Amino acid sequence: MQSRITFRLLLAVLLLALSAGSYFSPLFSQADPQPSSEQAPADPQTDPSSENAPTDPQPSTEKPKKPVVDKETKRYNEQFKHGLLKVFEAEANHRFAVLDKYGLTHPIPRVRAAAALALGRLGNKAGVKTIHKMIDRDGEYVRQAAYKGLADIGARASLDYFYAGAKSPDRDIRVYSFRGMGKTMDPGAREVLLKKGLTSDDKEIVKASILGLGYYQVPDDIRIFIDYLNSNDEDFQKAAVEALGRHKTRTSMKILEDSFAAKPNLRNQILDTLTEQKNSFAIFALLRILDANSNSEAIVKEISLRLYKLKAFGKYMTVIADKTPLMRDPYVGAQKIRDLEIGEVGKVLGKSSAAYIIPIEGKRIEDFYFKVLVNTKYKDAFTETVQGWVFGKYLQIRTISAPAHEKKKSKRPSILDDIPPAPQANPSADSDQNSSPQEDPNNP
Repeated sequence: MQSRITFRLLLAVLLLALSAGSYFSPLFSQADPQPSSEQAPADPQTDPSSENAPTDPQPSTEKPKKPVVDKETKRYNEQFKHGLLKVFEAEANHRFAVLDKYGLTHPIPRVRAAAALALGRLGNKAGVKTIHKMIDRDGEYVRQAAYKGLADIGARASLDYFYAGAKSPDRDIRVYSFRGMGKTMDPGAREVLLKKGLTSDDKEIVKASILGLGYYQVPDDIRIFIDYLNSNDEDFQKAAVEALGRHKTRTSMKILEDSFAAKPNLRNQILDTLTEQKNSFAIFALLRILDANSNSEAIVKEISLRLYKLKAFGKYMTVIADKTPLMRDPYVGAQKIRDLEIGEVGKVLGKSSAAYIIPIEGKRIEDFYFKVLVNTKYKDAFTETVQGWVFGKYLQIRTISAPAHEKKKSKRPSILDDIPPAPQANPSADSDQNSSPQEDPNNP
């Protein structure tokens, strides 16, 4: 009886445990419920277990195919590259025979045009006949390059071609023809520039005529350049600056010097134009501009770079007193060459071995005589410079020093080496000013 009661109690406890097992133990939990209709279905893109999930594409191991080039095009490209290479090599080595051959016989027009341009850049009249043949025989593209080459050479033998080209329907050929006329320096061509070129409706032809007139160095043309320099068209102003530079005369250099202050928009071109001339008029003009703008760090730097380019190293002087005597010999009482004006500049060539005492403004000043090189005063002088001696009291001297790598003769640097920074000239005038003239202590 007691065992039955015990069995029934155990059975009731077991049933109770089975009913509550899903709440207390995972062992008795039921399977996961199915998703209800309110839940969003699984995204096949994000669910890797989905049968509809896309598979990642495998990277292709095949190399992209090169475009197919037919044999004729490949042969043309190789012939073109080979032709240009030979033209550039011939230009670098001044091999006119090779340029003549490629200009007249190469099958590709662009190579023939490159040969014509190379002959023009070399500027040698040996290439004129070849270019004439190219103009007579070739097509428009090559003829344009040939006329440009002729304009760069500027030989009088090409005048007939320039006259014919000036009437060409091709605008580029007309411009090159007017540009080339001036370089021939032929009197008849100058008349064409004056009567046809300057009056043309084409701005480029007018500019080419202005530039061409610069080669003649005719004093009357200075007035034309000044008119265009003062025009409102900046392109004409720049052409006038370049023409004044080509004129290469004392007057034209002075106009450029004066225009530096009056034309701020042309300052860099004026400095570049003066630097290109490489004559004493231009160098002394740069020095006068340097003196007049010594308070401007930017201008001093620009002029110093150009003096370095010209290798204008050494001592330079500026006259600081009006009517300073330029003597033929370094002693008191020597023959006077002429009086120097205040502001004149020149190169210092040397110094006298002995000092002298000279009365100046009621005082006895002791100083040396300096040998200087200055421009001649008169336009019809046989030379552009003259040498003489000037007493140090009347001079302000500045030193333009060569950079360190110029002073010591080192091995030629590799073209792959870094270019050293450009040096600056010493703009200070107190480094060698007057060599410290001494007043005579016995002066009353």
